[in-house]
Amino acid sequence: MTAPTYPHVDVRDGSLSGARAWFARKGLSRPREGRLLAGVCASFARRYDVNLLVARLCGIASVLVLTPLVYVAAWILMPKDATVAPVAASSA
Repeated sequence: MTAPTYPHVDVRDGSLSGARAWFARKGLSRPREGRLLAGVCASFARRYDVNLLVARLCGIASVLVLTPLVYVAAWILMPKDATVAPVAASSA
């Protein structure tokens, strides 16, 4: 099975087509058969000659580990809301 090629797209192009061309050039394309969900883990397993179950377990582990890390990073990097002075009640 061969990966689809994108002959007229520069792999350094910043668009979606450029990204897809880069992945295709590296041999990473999602298979049509034997995939679960979108086939990303199956693609990595096929490209790097890894057992499919091992690739799926690594994918699940990376999601479980990286998601909290991204949340903590966003928590640290995001500034708090600016404090606002209380509005004095106007006597009309």
